[in-house]
Amino acid sequence: MRPNAITEELGDLPYMLPEEGEKVFNFIQTHGLQRCLELGFYHGVSSAYIAGAIEQLGRGSLTTIDLEGARNLQPNIGEVLTRVGLGAWVTYYFEPTSYNWRLMKFLEEGLQGTFDFCYIDGGHNWFSTGFAFFLVARLLRPGGWIIFDDLDWTHEGEAVRESPRVQAMPAEERLTPQVRKVYELLVKSDPSFDFCFEEGQWGYARKRK
Repeated sequence: MRPNAITEELGDLPYMLPEEGEKVFNFIQTHGLQRCLELGFYHGVSSAYIAGAIEQLGRGSLTTIDLEGARNLQPNIGEVLTRVGLGAWVTYYFEPTSYNWRLMKFLEEGLQGTFDFCYIDGGHNWFSTGFAFFLVARLLRPGGWIIFDDLDWTHEGEAVRESPRVQAMPAEERLTPQVRKVYELLVKSDPSFDFCFEEGQWGYARKRK
């Protein structure tokens, strides 16, 4: 399914913009990324674009993970994937506390070095995103890619700043773009990754071949 058809079906459902959907679709197509992983899907819009690219490749799959609360969204990921006819390409998980627990299970199952691509758009903090990078690096094959979304996002954003959890944070944590800290301090300095670049709010990293 092409990006314009996905956009036409899903409209402005958050949180992936149509131009972002087309960008990730084209990236997967260009690099032939068949086995994909996604951390954070919310309604499943980004999942639809990724799955659409995999469908166009003709083989592959998407494994995507979010918190249990995403199950109750209207529409939820299952309903979104049904609308675009891409459910057969996707396995999704709802986790009670963190996508990192599911990543641990993948490592226990021996999935090291099996994924071609990971799109990270969840957690948005030093603790979960930093540890996720550590785990994803082991799950990626040599030459595999990671995209970090929301490099400069902070907890001062309108959607979350009034929540009790954010209000309890030290000001420094609320104001710091923590995904960027992960990208600058952990990803770029990791010798197992040999190529990093930014495009808008996305940070790309390629695992050394």
